Amino acid sequence: MFKFFTRLKPSQKIVLTVFTGLFVLSTYFVVSTYFSFLAEAEKNELARLQAIANTVAFQIDGDKHELIVNKYSEPGQLTSNTDDSIYYELWKPLRNAFETNNLESEIATLKLNEDLTMDYIMNSLDSPYVRDPYDDYDQEFLDYYKTGGVIHQYTDEFGTWLSALAPIKDSKGEVVAMVEVDAMFDTFIAEAHDKLNRNLSFTFGIFLLIGTIILRLVRQIARADEEAKRKIEESNQIISQKNKDILDSINYAKRIQSAILAPREEIFSTFDDAFILYKPKDIVSGDFYYYSLVGDHAMIAAADCTGHGVPGALMSMIGNDLLNHITRERKVTKPGEVLDLLHKGITNVLKQDGRHGETRDGMDIALLCFDLNNHSKIQYAGAYRALCIVREGEMIEYKANKFPIGNASMERDNFTNNEIEVQKGDMCYFFTDGYADQFGGEQGKKFMMKKFHRLLIEVSTLPVQTQQQKLDDAIESWRGEHEQVDDILVIGIRVK
Repeated sequence: MFKFFTRLKPSQKIVLTVFTGLFVLSTYFVVSTYFSFLAEAEKNELARLQAIANTVAFQIDGDKHELIVNKYSEPGQLTSNTDDSIYYELWKPLRNAFETNNLESEIATLKLNEDLTMDYIMNSLDSPYVRDPYDDYDQEFLDYYKTGGVIHQYTDEFGTWLSALAPIKDSKGEVVAMVEVDAMFDTFIAEAHDKLNRNLSFTFGIFLLIGTIILRLVRQIARADEEAKRKIEESNQIISQKNKDILDSINYAKRIQSAILAPREEIFSTFDDAFILYKPKDIVSGDFYYYSLVGDHAMIAAADCTGHGVPGALMSMIGNDLLNHITRERKVTKPGEVLDLLHKGITNVLKQDGRHGETRDGMDIALLCFDLNNHSKIQYAGAYRALCIVREGEMIEYKANKFPIGNASMERDNFTNNEIEVQKGDMCYFFTDGYADQFGGEQGKKFMMKKFHRLLIEVSTLPVQTQQQKLDDAIESWRGEHEQVDDILVIGIRVK
């Protein structure tokens, strides 16, 4: 074979080497595609199962689940899903998730007993098996009982499985059970085998055709153009360096933007029962939160500048600087007056004089003032950004003025300064539009403000850090594989 190769002409050697290399690479690609498909299928299925488990766990009332656990202590006590109204209420989310997601295996809830045995409590089947023991479980089930997680490929007498687990919590935030969602891995293996066979047959057929053509065109091989290759490499290096420079600049801009925001430790030293959910779409953000302490008055705001990314970040720096000037230097603490002055400052900085063709850049904002000596009243003003107060399961919404900060050509009045009576335990929420505008769900639609309000009511009684995590988990679960379309900022403060 080696003597045969040495007798070939240089052009023939190149053709043979390239052809052999392509054949090997293609074969490798086909085989690696098989394993990649398995890995990707497993990854996607585990993500799907985890999302289902998290959603079901979120929908199940942990306190009611404990009522079922305490009520039925032995197997066989409950024979129908409709015999117990509480059981039926908790069973419906399991059944809906089972049918909606076309699962092959039932969804179940499991209870870990003090002796580290597990019992089935609920399932998505037509007939319940409450308190049936679950003996054959792996250590991972214990490891993920309180945190949730995914289990890769474990085997039992029925086949190979993928599992996702999610904790069920009671009103105190304690884990009382977990949701288990399973899928058979054997399905992916069979599909991957079929795909491998199809790809191999297609690849070998193509190479047989290519080989015939190459043998006829051996004398017509074009010589490599080294100069063109060198120029391409130089261009790629220039582009790569420019991209690196741009990214470095944006990352540096992020450090500058982060530096102008009030430290969260300073905010939480005043509002010790509060959270800030801040998720920029890009490296830098057009949303920003503002805080200043003016004597006995604490000013805090959630603002949404025109655009996101670098343009939005520039507007946020202008807005933050003007707010500092108005509140800290001029000592203005009435939110309505602050927004009037902020509007004048923005229009002056951006040279907006109401003429046709001017920029319409500006911001929407919700601004609150807390009197630290009188916790029964707060002041609020807003430009398109409302204030929502949840009290004993009911939401009270204070509407914002329907004109923005900036855009001098738009007709407007002075911003309304609202003085609001509040009660101890009230949850005050103010936010930008990014959360409600995220696309996701099964139909790729917006989350919407109505659903966001319902979610705020649901989490309002939880500890503030748990609220933040619930809100974060909910929007990430909703968004799924959809790209984040806008900056997200939600601030929650519980009245002392």
